[in-house]
Amino acid sequence: MRRLVWAATSALLLAAWSTAASGADRTTLRWVRSKPPIDSIAITGNRSFETSVIKKRMYSRERSFWRAIKGDRRTRVQRETYGRDTLEIKYLYLSNGYLGIHVNEQFEVLGSDSAALVRVAIDEGRQFRCGPSNVTGAFDRRFASNLQKIAARSRLGDPVNLFDLHDAVFGMKTVLANEGYPYARVTFALDTSDLGIETPVTYAIDTDSLVTFGDIRIEGMERYPEKVARRELKIKTGHLYKRSDILDSQRRLVESGYFSTHHIGLADTAGDRLRPDFVLTVRERKPVFVTVKTGVGQSEVRDLTWDLSTGLGKRNFLGSRQYELLAQLSFGVGHDTRLLGHNYRIRFTEPWFVGVRMPLTLVGRYDPGVKDPVQNYRIEKWSVSASTTKSFGGEIKSSLGLEYQSVNIFGIPEQEVELKKEQERISVRRKVYFTFRRDSRDDLFIPHRGSVSDVSLQYYGGLLGGDDHFVKFEANWSSHQIVWPGWIWASRLRFGRAKEFGSSDAVPVNDRFYVGGANTVRGFIENSLGPVRTDGTKGADLTLVFNQEFRWRTLQVFRIIPILNDLLERFPLWQSIFFDMGNGFTHAGEISFGNLAYSYGTGVQLVSPAGPIRLDYARRIETDKIDFADRWHFTILYAF
Repeated sequence: MRRLVWAATSALLLAAWSTAASGADRTTLRWVRSKPPIDSIAITGNRSFETSVIKKRMYSRERSFWRAIKGDRRTRVQRETYGRDTLEIKYLYLSNGYLGIHVNEQFEVLGSDSAALVRVAIDEGRQFRCGPSNVTGAFDRRFASNLQKIAARSRLGDPVNLFDLHDAVFGMKTVLANEGYPYARVTFALDTSDLGIETPVTYAIDTDSLVTFGDIRIEGMERYPEKVARRELKIKTGHLYKRSDILDSQRRLVESGYFSTHHIGLADTAGDRLRPDFVLTVRERKPVFVTVKTGVGQSEVRDLTWDLSTGLGKRNFLGSRQYELLAQLSFGVGHDTRLLGHNYRIRFTEPWFVGVRMPLTLVGRYDPGVKDPVQNYRIEKWSVSASTTKSFGGEIKSSLGLEYQSVNIFGIPEQEVELKKEQERISVRRKVYFTFRRDSRDDLFIPHRGSVSDVSLQYYGGLLGGDDHFVKFEANWSSHQIVWPGWIWASRLRFGRAKEFGSSDAVPVNDRFYVGGANTVRGFIENSLGPVRTDGTKGADLTLVFNQEFRWRTLQVFRIIPILNDLLERFPLWQSIFFDMGNGFTHAGEISFGNLAYSYGTGVQLVSPAGPIRLDYARRIETDKIDFADRWHFTILYAF
């Protein structure tokens, strides 16, 4: 709602400026169109806010050496400068109780270089503070508690925030629209006649009549059964009207993967306003599809790997079921570039398992393996798995799965196979697993707000059989928030524990935890931290990692380099400083501050369409067990 108020206010201000500008002389208009630099900003009439505070709010910026390097377009008079400054200043005052604020902005020519002076005159008027909030009108009293809570968000004695009042109106309409009253009218009134300190706020509500959903017609279905779209709809004929059901239906249609576009709207036919009919119009995706994907990443033994995958699939197999054939190849990139592995999969998906929106996926996978670069042998693997996933709203997702794996070794004498399996910790794998994820980030690549919580539990062997018997638990939490305009505080805490049981005397090498490198503790070679066992193998049974970063959009140095200016115009640069600590352990008794590894450093990130391309420089902090060293890390995406 605040965005709507902002947009409406902006439109009015721009319209007012257009009217004023139409009467300006042509010389002034030509001067404005030349985008003159802003030499200074003069503000008068402000009593409640410091001049520096108002300048920070304004769109206009006084030119300086650093702003010129950053290429800040706000240091010149732009098309949007007129009205934008006034809008920003009015927002500051209106959100602090000055409901009668008046702002007059003018631009004057300075000196022979035709620089601009921005002159702002402010008439603040009287400040109003919140008095008691009251909700009146005709509405079901069972809503009174929620409505009063929304009204009480404006605390007694605080400055009246006009935009918070509009937000409260929108919040009350949302509550009523989700309970069958989409035609409800909500208004607020301020009693400004009293010259007292506090101004009472009264919200008036008229719910109108109760509404239910009418018929829902679906258009555009040709390649798939109509039930594919209808089962994703939470709006049902005769059910109570809820705005949230319409929004959830739109989200579910996108998540289904069958439609490229969709629209839910009222039917054109004149119907009962208390039982409105709806039309869902969809554009279907092609049933047969081909995918080709490529990208770079990291492996457990290399800084950089290159992956290539291709697939062929069908979305309307046996009605609305899907299958896909996939092939994936992975190459190590560096001084000894070579094929690291390749695998082939067939995947079948039942979107609504046992009639519930909980997709069941069956996967068969075959890994032919590649010959070891040192020894002439090859490890072949195959596996089958079944998993199901359940989403709860737009942020929470959990999954449950079962997997069976088999391994064979070729290229060595038969009598040495069992010995090689023991040396390489290769075995028949059977496991059941559960995962939980809550992701409330506002952006996937550069999150400013929100958090991610991940929990994973894997149970190997035991009642399932197989050669290895152990339990593995992992938990990861990261948080992002703005602590200063343009500055992002990012934190992560990661914990992992693996424990063998039964006939197993150790957790397999490939299932242990590995710490150190670009995504855990920087300043160390990939996976170099942690214990080394008596048999020479690495990997931890327990791990603890903490990361803290500050990220901000830095100087756009490419903008002053002629060739790179055009090439990387849309690729902004970010910078970060960070502190990492963590390590891997064999048992909990080893955990102490003295046994942790510490590092700090800085990095730059070029934000490309594929995500941030990251270059970090890290320095270790010397301890009794860790020597000082430094290291560069080059990779993509943030560590968390």
